[in-house]
Amino acid sequence: MRSRMAMLFAIIAMLGLSSIAPVADQSIVETGITPPPDGRPPTGALQRTDSRKWEITLNIDLPVFHKDDAVSESIIVPVSILDTWWKVDPRSFRTRMSTDSVPLPPAMTNLTVTQSRLGDSRVEISIPNFVEFRLGVDLTWIVETWSCQLDEAAAAKEPMPATWPEEVERWRRASSGIDPQDPQVQELRRQILQRVSADTPPIYVAKEIIRTGSRILKSGDHKEGNPFGNWSRGLEIRGSSQALATQIGSESDVVCICIALLRATGFPARPVIGLVDRKKYLGNSLSAKKLGMWGEVYLPNCGWVPFDSDWIRGGISPSNRLDQRWDGFGSDDDLNERVPITHELDIYLPKAGDGNRVASYIALCRLKTKLDQPGQGPTDILVQTALISRGRVQR
Repeated sequence: MRSRMAMLFAIIAMLGLSSIAPVADQSIVETGITPPPDGRPPTGALQRTDSRKWEITLNIDLPVFHKDDAVSESIIVPVSILDTWWKVDPRSFRTRMSTDSVPLPPAMTNLTVTQSRLGDSRVEISIPNFVEFRLGVDLTWIVETWSCQLDEAAAAKEPMPATWPEEVERWRRASSGIDPQDPQVQELRRQILQRVSADTPPIYVAKEIIRTGSRILKSGDHKEGNPFGNWSRGLEIRGSSQALATQIGSESDVVCICIALLRATGFPARPVIGLVDRKKYLGNSLSAKKLGMWGEVYLPNCGWVPFDSDWIRGGISPSNRLDQRWDGFGSDDDLNERVPITHELDIYLPKAGDGNRVASYIALCRLKTKLDQPGQGPTDILVQTALISRGRVQR
């Protein structure tokens, strides 16, 4: 411990810094390529309403590990910058870093934000060249969120398109934890299509798929156990195939099953990972929010329609008509109370020595080099979420 502290003081001295008192944030933003139009406002039957602003912070804790000075290492955090239901100002990202609880000065931190043509965004925080240290990182940014209103009668007039917009095509294919070609998914798809006619509007087909997927697991009430403000490795997940095979899964697995079924039937669909309020009766309080997952399905001439398979599992029965409004699909006055982070499922498999873990994790961050040493791999990065409401946005 003393040798590491001596090294830290020596480096600070070489930089000409006389103090290690708490310092201001530092952020270097590279916006890269402009994201595609899948982040545009919704169209036609789909509208967004009241917006709110939130300040979200990820407190990241890395265990003590050995870093080769010759290897450039960074923490990678996937963050969706532009979406139908939220947007982030890339200039709002700020980071603070400490080693062995000693704050580091801005000159020793470097943060970049990049965006790709496909709309993927990521924050990269460079790790200084220290050896055998414990690193703490705070990453903060501002996100604006909107509520959602869907005119289902108008949406029901839209037929299934012959082609989809180029920017949503990737959300029709298999991805980490979501396999639309799995035989179990294909069999469920066959059963669903037997219950709807060829002229059933796409919106109603999507609702039937989500209702089926949300209720298919015999044990689907497993909670991830990651309440707001607690340290965690991320969301517990098995993925659509394993959850269907074992009939055991978390709320996140139910979302993955619904998305796999939607993709198998031709719909673009994707997950959303963020902070969600599961207890409406608490009045959308910060204390009620926890790390969770919900879904979005792309409907023709509408855009990305949000759905919550956990609400549908608990509140929508087989007797609910498809042409009725469902709580948990489409219209949601409280969607602006959800604070999203990313669409990317960065899943880590449990390793030998990790104990009796029965599932993988959707991690909110990873190491750029994907260090996988025994006991020091990606799943040992702990994350704690913090949230501050910045109120409603005045237009």
